[in-house]
Amino acid sequence: MKGPGAMNGRYVALAIVMVGVFMSVLDAVALNIALPAITSDFGVAVADAQWVVTAYLLTQTCFLIIAGKVSERTGQARMFTAGLAAFTVASLLCALSANLEQLVLFRVVQGIGASMLFSVSTSIVFRSFDVRDRGRAMGFLGSTVAVGGMLGPVIGGFLVGTVGWQSIFLINVPIGAVAAIVAVKVLRIDEILVDRLHMDYRGAVLWVVSMASLMLTLGWVGQSGAVTPEIVIGLAAFVAAIVLFVRQERKVQHPLMDISVFGVKRFTLVGASMVMFFLSFSMVTILGPFYYEGVLNYEATIVGLIFMVLPAVTMFGSPLVGRMYDARRFRPYASAGHIVRAGGFFIMAYGFLTVNVLLTVAAFFLMGVGSCLFQTPNNSEMMLALPREKSGLASSIQATTRNLSMAMGISTATILMTLMMGSMDYGAIAGGPLADELARSVAIAVSFGGVLSIVGAAISRSSEERVLKEEGNEDR
Repeated sequence: MKGPGAMNGRYVALAIVMVGVFMSVLDAVALNIALPAITSDFGVAVADAQWVVTAYLLTQTCFLIIAGKVSERTGQARMFTAGLAAFTVASLLCALSANLEQLVLFRVVQGIGASMLFSVSTSIVFRSFDVRDRGRAMGFLGSTVAVGGMLGPVIGGFLVGTVGWQSIFLINVPIGAVAAIVAVKVLRIDEILVDRLHMDYRGAVLWVVSMASLMLTLGWVGQSGAVTPEIVIGLAAFVAAIVLFVRQERKVQHPLMDISVFGVKRFTLVGASMVMFFLSFSMVTILGPFYYEGVLNYEATIVGLIFMVLPAVTMFGSPLVGRMYDARRFRPYASAGHIVRAGGFFIMAYGFLTVNVLLTVAAFFLMGVGSCLFQTPNNSEMMLALPREKSGLASSIQATTRNLSMAMGISTATILMTLMMGSMDYGAIAGGPLADELARSVAIAVSFGGVLSIVGAAISRSSEERVLKEEGNEDR
């Protein structure tokens, strides 16, 4: 940027990135509230309406790595600006959709725009700030995601109830347009661009096929909870495509993804720790509502308020942890975050079993604290694990890992519930005499989330020890 070292320029870049990320997170969360209205307006089945959500997540995940590769030629600032513009235009088209098919199509376009945003957002913030302020800036970015997740259901419910589901998309248009115009004028970062884009098109096709088949398979697993022919076909397609992709990337001169980065143990360990974080995260976000609504008979609005505790803590805590990280980087933040979250999971499981609502709320608070301790340091260390010129690749891999881990978490949570409840139907036992069985099943699944967090803590500690060996610890 013009004057990336200038304080104003840095924070303008951060503000633009925060706006883009906030829009995409808010839109994704709020749309879940709008699905019933969309289903009614278009007169379609719920299963068909779910493609409005699935198409977006599927497209975004498939194109994150590709967008990161293209940014080596276009520049990360231009990639982000173009993604912001594409997301905004697609939002308008989604609002104007005349049928479900059009809406799904424009959600695909919106997903491509989101992939352009997310593939470079972390890298732009990382490159715009030096070591003295980077943690705080990354903390603000983490708070943006939390705020979007927290306000999504509230804003979505208000807009759908007063204006209509189209307003969820229309609200993006003026905000996105202004942000894109400002980005064109002021968003600049110091980066060296390649003279020519060497796109590995065969690798790109194989990557899209592998990611699409994996995401669809995970979705089918979550829906059925059993082995079906489509799951077998999807899994086979994923394995075949990913094997061919790895072979392709090893032999081409200019690969889509430099898979040698996974040979950097520090980078791989940080990524594996992130997988444990988002896998365990789904144990609560997916199964928690079943407990509060099925066992305690709470209204959805009350459940929403309870679930706001975690993002509220993250919103205020992430910048604080960012400042701590800037002041003393070599501390076991990520491993401590996992341990605190594990405590929250186990406390919540006990609260579920004993029907102690206050204990479950306290557990949400602990999980929020653990999330603050984990996310900003872990995201920063993942960027630092690779050379600066590979920051775009690190950013896109980070976003892809997050999406895939959340999808795997949803499937895992659903499978656990299916295995423990057996042939019992949720609708038949919710609020009835078998509600205790539901509480036990959810509690066991949440405890599994605690176990995943302990595994994540061990992985994070290994990564932290490697950092100490490689870079030393002045504060030790």
